[in-house]
Amino acid sequence: MGNRKVSMKDIAGELGVSVALVSYVLNGKKTDKINENTAARIKDLAAKMNYSPNQIAKSLKTNRTQTLGLIVADISNLFYSSIAKYIEEEADKYGYRVIYGSAHEDPKRFNSILQLLLSRQVDGLILAMPEKTESCIQMLKDQRKPFVIIDRKFYEYPEIPAILLNNRAASKSIVEHLYNNGFKRLGAVTINRNLVSLQERKEGFMDASSELLGSRPFIYELEEDQMDVQMDEVINNALYRDKVDGLCFFTNKVAMTGLSKIAAIDIAVPGQLGIVCFDEAKAYDIFRTPVSYYKQPLPEMSKTAIEYLLKEIDQKEQGLIEKPNEFIGKLVIRRSSDRQ
Repeated sequence: MGNRKVSMKDIAGELGVSVALVSYVLNGKKTDKINENTAARIKDLAAKMNYSPNQIAKSLKTNRTQTLGLIVADISNLFYSSIAKYIEEEADKYGYRVIYGSAHEDPKRFNSILQLLLSRQVDGLILAMPEKTESCIQMLKDQRKPFVIIDRKFYEYPEIPAILLNNRAASKSIVEHLYNNGFKRLGAVTINRNLVSLQERKEGFMDASSELLGSRPFIYELEEDQMDVQMDEVINNALYRDKVDGLCFFTNKVAMTGLSKIAAIDIAVPGQLGIVCFDEAKAYDIFRTPVSYYKQPLPEMSKTAIEYLLKEIDQKEQGLIEKPNEFIGKLVIRRSSDRQ
């Protein structure tokens, strides 16, 4: 056929079946009424002939582009690169492709990427929204554009669909674990951002510490763009001024910076200092002692985000999630916090 684009008609002619049957198979329609062997033959031949659908014509006919937009807060953060991977895999199961961008926690960059995705007419959006982007929520509602927020929530919009960790429960389980292992002077290191998820981690950590230990923990907040410099002072203050013996890092970027500073100090872990981090990271294995961490159920969160979004796309109605859908993760206990 030379360089001519293969059509459904070509496939139908090769197999001696109708074009309609080929269309049903390749578009996943009426699958319960089509012979499995026939469907397999059609798919195999389509692959061999390098058939690809005319997406423009298809979108004009169905008013769908079969694409989803994903904006993550910061793709350099291992948490978000993992989320992107799982969301892409889950979307692929439903025949969707994902176009994504990274806002780098910058509202202007987020808005620019959002407008680009809307101009591409994506069928729906999954958003990890930076601070000061709340106005986009009302805009998307007004446009009736299906969307789901992931890893973030906004108190001003309690009805907006959101998929995230139960951060208070996560912090509570970390404090309970440190307390049960004999750590009595607790501290937490975080970044100075007004994100609900981080605020709830802090509140959960403080409440659990007050309840179990009868005292408030030490909370150290860093400016993200000065993290490396400020971390030296934080670690010194925690260990030598405040006499902290149990330390929690609230994000994996904070954790990797903090662990590198602690590795340069002659201090026994967990003998003198217990350590627990949020989120899983291969880089934790570089630390001399296996690091305990709180693992978020990213595959389940990604699956739920895709399922809710596709329901909104199919039903053309918003508000299918009446409140934020909060997940419980798992504390993976390793040597860095285990005195037992």
